[in-house]
Amino acid sequence: MNMEQIEAFIFVSLTGSFSKTADLLYLSQPTVSMRIKALEAYLDCKLFRRTGHTISLTREGELFLPYAKSILHSLQEGQMALKRSAGEVEGELAVSSVFIAAFYILPDLVEQFQKMYPKIKLTILTGHSHQVLEMVLNHEVAFGIARAVTHPQINQIQLMSDQMVLAIYPGHAFTERRQVTIEEVAQEPLILFNRGSLDWKLIDSAFTHHQLKNKVVMEVDNIEVVKRMVKQKLGIAFVPRFSILKDLEKGELHEVEVLNLPQIQRNFELIYLKETPFQGIMRTFVDFLMQSKLREDRT
Repeated sequence: MNMEQIEAFIFVSLTGSFSKTADLLYLSQPTVSMRIKALEAYLDCKLFRRTGHTISLTREGELFLPYAKSILHSLQEGQMALKRSAGEVEGELAVSSVFIAAFYILPDLVEQFQKMYPKIKLTILTGHSHQVLEMVLNHEVAFGIARAVTHPQINQIQLMSDQMVLAIYPGHAFTERRQVTIEEVAQEPLILFNRGSLDWKLIDSAFTHHQLKNKVVMEVDNIEVVKRMVKQKLGIAFVPRFSILKDLEKGELHEVEVLNLPQIQRNFELIYLKETPFQGIMRTFVDFLMQSKLREDRT
């Protein structure tokens, strides 16, 4: 067993694909397969279950994964410490992102990245998902961060997931309750965020399914404005949970589970051209994101 085998195992578990892992590690697909087989032979068990085009962890794979992540995490920490001390990594990197990720997710990630690699200049461009995709396809940026984007020329890596939750203001009638029914929500003034999104379509379909009509009193295309309106007690709203984390910590907003409403969970993905060679700064950036994801999984 060696680090190359462990790295291949972790990346296949993250991407669910031998070919995507090969692209990420700048290897051939047969090489990735050989490393997984060698690791399975050493551990004397199957780590992945292959069903058609779907690859998933076996029970043994799930058991081994946290230990493999711990090993790789420690190695990456050591490697990055050496690179930082030597001041080796420098250059520029352009990344595009959907607005919501740029506002709520990237600031903390960029702060961590710049502390680790102060000589790398990041350029962040924003847009809607289709614009982020176009920037990647046109080689304007190396990577994009988007939601639910597919294209034959790109690969995706899941960065994080989040779900839509009902945000209410302190003192609202729902404040002391953990759960409310969709019928009760239908009686409340609702501030609508992003009517054209898939999130809202799913929520609206749930109201329709229960033969309920929601009381939309306001439509807003900016989450910060939505939050301000809720805090002003003008209504309640369905918003991505990560957008109100700090408000929840401060007690300025509360979240309530809505019964009879499907769990709406959406992924943020890193997208890049399949032809992209992962070398130098690009490899450094992907390794940083994977390490951040490992830290998130460990908490």
